[in-house]
Amino acid sequence: MFIYETEDLLERRRKLRVSRHALREVYKEGLRGRDILYAIFKGQVIERYPDRDRVLIQGPIAKSGLPLHIVCDYTDAKAIVAVTAYIPNRSEWAAGAVRRRKSTK
Repeated sequence: MFIYETEDLLERRRKLRVSRHALREVYKEGLRGRDILYAIFKGQVIERYPDRDRVLIQGPIAKSGLPLHIVCDYTDAKAIVAVTAYIPNRSEWAAGAVRRRKSTK
C-alpha cells in the first residue's frame, strides 16, 4: 500500500495510538499528546518510507502554528502508531516540509 495523504492513512485504520517515546519527545518541547493528534489530523505526508511502512507527517502545533513532525507506522492493519514526534530543526528543513540539501564541502 502506498500512502499519498494523511486521509489515505487514516481511512484504513480504526485506531490511532501514540507511543510512549513520541509522548516523551513532545513533553521535552512543552507539548502534549493532543498536539500530536492535532498535527496528524491537520497535517500532510511529506515523506514516505514504504520499505518500513512508515510516513513522515508535518502538521501545525495548535497554539503556535509551528510545524511538528510525526513519524507514523502503519504495519498494523487496525492501528496507526505515532512512533516519534519532534519540532523540525531549521538547519535541516526549509519551511518545515522540505529537507535542505547537505552542503558538499
